[in-house]
Amino acid sequence: MSDEKKERKQLGLAIPVTNKAKASSYDLKGNIIIDGKSYRFGAYKSQASGNGKMAAGQDYYYFHRVEPMDEAAAGAAPNTDFNPAELEA
Repeated sequence: MSDEKKERKQLGLAIPVTNKAKASSYDLKGNIIIDGKSYRFGAYKSQASGNGKMAAGQDYYYFHRVEPMDEAAAGAAPNTDFNPAELEA
């Protein structure tokens, strides 16, 4: 077995939001790259009821917004306070 690690392709970034400005702010934000195009997303944290495949009380995130980064940068979306590119600086 080789000591070299297989290089993993980076497809995006998801950041848990621990210091939310408002209760309605996303619990998870980030960006993802699909077919070379960058999208941003926002998701809310919730807990399973136990009536489905997940155990009662198990945490999960549901995506509320997925939009192309170029639309977000143009200000087309009302919630433009998050820019994943700023994290790379």
